[in-house]
Amino acid sequence: MNRRAFILTLGSAPLWLPAACVHHEETPLAHLYGQDWVHGAYEMYAGKYAAIQTSSEQASKNAYAMLAQKGVVALEALQTREVPFFIRVDDGERGFKIARDVPERLKFTADMNDADRTAAQAHWEAAREHIQTDYEEIRRLDWALTTLLSQTQAVRSAIENGKIEQYHLVHQLSVMEAGEKPPFELPFQVGVDDYHDVLVLLLERLDDDAKRLGRVESDIVTVGLTARSTDSGSASLATNLHKVLLAIVADASATLPRAAIFPRSNDDRGQYLAKGKELYGSIKASPEYAKWDKEESSKAFDQLGKMLQLVDSMTGLKVSAIYRQVLDIWRGDADYLSYLKTLASVLPGGGEVAKTVVQAIELTDKARKIAGKVQTGIATAKAAVDTGKKLANGGGVGSVVELANGSGLLNTGSNFARSKMEKQLAFFKDQKELAQIKGAIGESGLMTQALASVPGLGGG
Repeated sequence: MNRRAFILTLGSAPLWLPAACVHHEETPLAHLYGQDWVHGAYEMYAGKYAAIQTSSEQASKNAYAMLAQKGVVALEALQTREVPFFIRVDDGERGFKIARDVPERLKFTADMNDADRTAAQAHWEAAREHIQTDYEEIRRLDWALTTLLSQTQAVRSAIENGKIEQYHLVHQLSVMEAGEKPPFELPFQVGVDDYHDVLVLLLERLDDDAKRLGRVESDIVTVGLTARSTDSGSASLATNLHKVLLAIVADASATLPRAAIFPRSNDDRGQYLAKGKELYGSIKASPEYAKWDKEESSKAFDQLGKMLQLVDSMTGLKVSAIYRQVLDIWRGDADYLSYLKTLASVLPGGGEVAKTVVQAIELTDKARKIAGKVQTGIATAKAAVDTGKKLANGGGVGSVVELANGSGLLNTGSNFARSKMEKQLAFFKDQKELAQIKGAIGESGLMTQALASVPGLGGG
């Protein structure tokens, strides 16, 4: 459900209208009074953002399960077809698309020798043989990644709109400081100070929700980039996805939304009020708020919207610098390592996802220093394996090559992958770590979760 539909279904009155209104708004939750009204007003509003996060996390979890159970295997299979494919967000920003072009006819070039022609024919036949299976797997991958795109849009919209809602709260608090009365008649046994505290607590709540939503968003973006890195721009190991997904599972407790309950403990309430007052001061003094306040002061506030604005979920995305950056990560043609480094610069620190990305950057930097040497000798890899020898810089080459001194694990399972060794991202230090992750993902809930139905394909 998009944010507009979600808000409209609530059917609840706003907590305030700005002072410029020519009439007083009806009191929300008018059937309550005293502390029941104070608690109810806070909880009515606080629950809305918690619901957005809960809904987004559930949809994302469905996509993660699809990628864990079906996606990694499907991506590995696509890599073996030797048919170039690319994973990108489409131009309309409505979905991820895996684009591949399986030629109708087998073509040879003049510079091919007999071995090259034989290999080309085998690859073409393999691609044609699996075209129907690949079509179904691509549909599943497109669905999972498009689900993540839609949740990124919903989460980023909530964060961007939350900033504007904070500005409305600050504006309301500031006019009250100037002596304006609340925009509606307060219920019995509810004072101006009570109403003031509700606004301050909601200001803090928005900030806390934005941080948690930011973690959800960064998890999704990391999965999207890791999936992209398996395509013809990099040909990295599809199993890298399992490592990222396990990191998200490990971080799950850090993204649990705070209960949408009025803080009844004096210590908690005092802590949140202090934080809210600090936010009020910093936002009011910020150039961004001053610009917004100046622009909005020339409008009729009663035409602007309510405290929780009815803003379409895509509206804020058009001007969001962070969302544009996400699209570049998911759609651009630069070296995927540069996107991984961009992602690392905005990831919330301290979690397993952040650690996984930082480790991948370090391993990739190491791997690229010697990948060229391995790639130069890769033509003799099969002979080396057959005679029981090993490459100078790593283990015998099969589906992966383990670079020397824990410098990373690279994909060598196809000609396609071997040609991209200097462009791959390395998430695993060695075969031992790969085996550990395979064992752990097999025992995780992602592998036992029932898969969602994909339109046109039925059950997962």
